[in-house]
Amino acid sequence: MERTTVDKMLAQPIRIKSMELKNRIGMAPFLNNPVGDGGEVTDLTIRWFEARAKGGSGLIMTGAISPTTFAQDTVKFLMGGRLPGLALYEDRFIPGFTKLAEVIHSYGAKIGVQIAVVGPMGGTGMSPGPYPDPTHAKDSRMEAAGIRIPVKELTVEELQRIEDDIAACAARAKAAGIDCVELHCAHGGATLGCAAISPFYNRRTDQYGGSWEGRLRFPTETIKKMRAAVGEDYPIFVRISADELLGERGITLADTVEYIVPALEAAGVDCFDVSQGSILHAPEGITIPTYYHEGCFIHHAAAVKGVTKRPVIGVGAIFDLEMAERFLQEGKADIIYMGRQTTADPETPRKYFEGRTDEIRKCIGCAAGCGRPCTINYDIQDNPIPLEPAEKPKRVLIIGGGVAGMEAARVATLRGHRVTLMEKDAKLGGMVGVLALNPLTSEFGNIVDYLGSQMRKLGVDVRACKEATLADVEAMRPDVVILAAGSADHIPEAAQGKPGVMTHSQASRAWMAIGQRVVVWGFFGVELAIWLAEQGKDVVLIGRGGEGALASDISSARRFWILRKVTDLNLVRGTPEAQRLNNLKVMYHIQVEKITAEGIHTVDNEGTKRILPYDTLILSRRFGERKANDALFEELQGKVAEVYKIGDCDQVKGILEAITTANEVARKI
Repeated sequence: MERTTVDKMLAQPIRIKSMELKNRIGMAPFLNNPVGDGGEVTDLTIRWFEARAKGGSGLIMTGAISPTTFAQDTVKFLMGGRLPGLALYEDRFIPGFTKLAEVIHSYGAKIGVQIAVVGPMGGTGMSPGPYPDPTHAKDSRMEAAGIRIPVKELTVEELQRIEDDIAACAARAKAAGIDCVELHCAHGGATLGCAAISPFYNRRTDQYGGSWEGRLRFPTETIKKMRAAVGEDYPIFVRISADELLGERGITLADTVEYIVPALEAAGVDCFDVSQGSILHAPEGITIPTYYHEGCFIHHAAAVKGVTKRPVIGVGAIFDLEMAERFLQEGKADIIYMGRQTTADPETPRKYFEGRTDEIRKCIGCAAGCGRPCTINYDIQDNPIPLEPAEKPKRVLIIGGGVAGMEAARVATLRGHRVTLMEKDAKLGGMVGVLALNPLTSEFGNIVDYLGSQMRKLGVDVRACKEATLADVEAMRPDVVILAAGSADHIPEAAQGKPGVMTHSQASRAWMAIGQRVVVWGFFGVELAIWLAEQGKDVVLIGRGGEGALASDISSARRFWILRKVTDLNLVRGTPEAQRLNNLKVMYHIQVEKITAEGIHTVDNEGTKRILPYDTLILSRRFGERKANDALFEELQGKVAEVYKIGDCDQVKGILEAITTANEVARKI
């Protein structure tokens, strides 16, 4: 018999020392919430966290807060003169946290603060770079981007001062009314806690290195000092990277269950928050891109749960609460953290418990912003245009059914307008729907599914298989026309009329028609090229730009994964998913001169000519090489009172810009 949502494990309370959570859904710690320039809690900070508490999460965990002034100047320099998150290194910060806690408590939720000291990423560490050592040095994500930060090795006295500062910070959190604290010992070079534990980042030979006991000394001493500062009944969590995803030179899952968990439990930890990865060398464990399946790292939490009696939090690309429920029932975790999902839709828990799962806006795994901005949640920003009823309902015609047009239809209808949407294709979704056909980016389809569901619920008049003309518009006599017709692939003259030529859209819709030897023309198609190579095709990816242009239009976490898959850069390739694809070649600074029966005639910036034989040539050019479908815009001038362009029809960019322009127009008409 199907359980009702209130009977499910996610809805059950759980007690950890003095704190009882009303349910087992927590908002994972994120740094992208608004804060004051000096790390203060502001009204925007409170509003941001309040939305998640109001949305039904049982536990709200802040992103990493600064407990010390140590190395703060370096951190501020790297962040453009400000701290990246909240601060609690002095008593003057306590009132702000008290106000924040009171607001969160008003919704029946609990709030914790994550305490962290920056590691090698911010210029301080247990050992100086390179990592893991000079003989086997591997470039980090920052170094691959041309940024090199010298790392200062901390002295014993400095480490002990930091331990004391963290303990004092925990005491301030308790005094402020915060319900629990979490010591951040995860994510490799991101934090001093993980850099201390990891053999990849810690080469010390004194009492803070040299063995598992030595490397665990800093976090265990810190936890003991925290316990002395907050008392026996106050909950202390710890976040760990169960596997740094760096291979045998980093923390492995076997190390975690044998050494790390027992030591931290003995030191006084009350709950394990189980993450993975290194922000510098394996960021896909932290900001997990769409290339990984949902819930892909839950086995780490399950392994930790197998060796501790303390509650365990599972986290990592868990966007679906039915999946979260299954993980709890299978005993893989006791609490589920949802960070990016409660960013994309803060009301996810409430909608789930009320049985409105089809109204949940699921994260698309794009790994871009993940807080402010969120690609698919316009309201996440500090000052969005309010969604308010229209002063006068209007007849609105939206031309184009991509995500820009669909979002405009949703918002305009919610405001009381009568909306008709016309789309020339049989399916809605536009270019985002096309990208979702690639299994590597299939989660992009989440936003298409959500918007389609919303338009059905709202009764939007959708007319598919209909390309709008000027005559159609004049016959409908709308008050407002929103042109959201997207953009079109530009077929270069050299490829026109040639056999085996497909656009990116055509290739995505017709996998079986793609031959064995594939040339992808344009770096926009790198994800398509990777997928084809993974299917055994022999792929060459060519583009006009240099190495810096490869995947430059997408988020850094996704780009770093791509670099490991398709380049020979000196990077850690610690997991099977990050291994180099030997049947995919990338060629830079390439111009196509002509296409003949021999193949594609190319020349590079040094004048070297090559002929690339091919069965299929896929045109997948960058944003600037696509053409906006905006011809109707000029035709409508003077014929309709209000005419607007949104999405690619306004400017060929990405999903974020499509959603943003749709809201900027639909919230004002």
